[in-house]
Amino acid sequence: MKKSLIALAVLASSGAAMAQSSVTIYGLMDVWVGSTKTDISSTIVPAANGSTRNSVLNSGGLATSRIGFKGTEDLGGGLKANFTIETAISPDAPQATRLGSRIAKVGLSGGFGEINLGPDWTPYDNTRFAANDTFTANIASSFSTWLSYEDNPNNMVAYTTPSFGGLTGSVAYAFGEDKTAAPGSKASSITSLSLNYAAGPVVAGIAHQQQKQNGANGTFSAIPGFLTDPLVVAAFTLGNGKTSYTLINGSYDLGALKVVAGFNTVKHVETGVAGSTKANEYNIGLEAPLGANLTIGGGYAQSKIKDNGTAVAKTTGYSVVAKYALSKRTLAYTAVTQTKLKAQPTASDLTVKSSLFAVGVQHSF
Repeated sequence: MKKSLIALAVLASSGAAMAQSSVTIYGLMDVWVGSTKTDISSTIVPAANGSTRNSVLNSGGLATSRIGFKGTEDLGGGLKANFTIETAISPDAPQATRLGSRIAKVGLSGGFGEINLGPDWTPYDNTRFAANDTFTANIASSFSTWLSYEDNPNNMVAYTTPSFGGLTGSVAYAFGEDKTAAPGSKASSITSLSLNYAAGPVVAGIAHQQQKQNGANGTFSAIPGFLTDPLVVAAFTLGNGKTSYTLINGSYDLGALKVVAGFNTVKHVETGVAGSTKANEYNIGLEAPLGANLTIGGGYAQSKIKDNGTAVAKTTGYSVVAKYALSKRTLAYTAVTQTKLKAQPTASDLTVKSSLFAVGVQHSF
């Protein structure tokens, strides 16, 4: 009898403890089939010249395929412990999957806001995706014409304020952990901050990110997202130094039409090199529901790159997307995108045209 009472007491206390915490499994699968084509011409980099067309099956059309685990424990007094482990999935190449490749963070939240330790999306990246593109679609994104940046670095500490009538602020710092014994060596780092507003039909944000790169442990990139040819990529790779990004964006939902727009500036100062490389970038897009299940959208984006005040390249791109909701968790979509980079003859006399057509299915759980 005593053993039975003890067992019941243990089960009761275990149930109480479990009631104070929860773990959720979530995910998304997005796979598309279609074709891509890239045309490259240059008198300066002739080895890169040519045209390539491929029929492909890829993952992550409108959104990156993923699986995640997140949990929370009520510590009392309004304080909670939280964790998230989110992994990108590559259905077309499962061997590329790496646990925690997207998010691997743990932290505390309460009336003060939320603080987290570990890899996560930077405040600058979150602001980009809050309102800066039609459907924030991967394959139909203006981001592919903009210059690259670090979106979810390792070794990050982040803090987000509570919402004040729809207004929130975030700040994050990522440690490079790459300082060496060499004289004057300084560790790499990333500092990112944002201020965002979301209430009713309005979403707006301003964000800034600064990336400091030390030594030969890697380089920050001025490579537009659609460039893949190694010789072309090498021509647009920035070396060590400091790169800063400043973004203003927003969207307004009119019901029958949603307008999105953003403006971004980039500045890179190379270590030991006079002058700087700068870019001015913008995009604008529209989304419109056509009936209960069908939504269409289109966008245009541009980036102009200058080196010490002299124009060196310009990228442009547009996209058209249509998605049809088959249920609350499943949708089918199709997309067409065109992107182009044109470098000045004094730079590399390079022209790269890229096009994509896709039909895909997305399911969330």
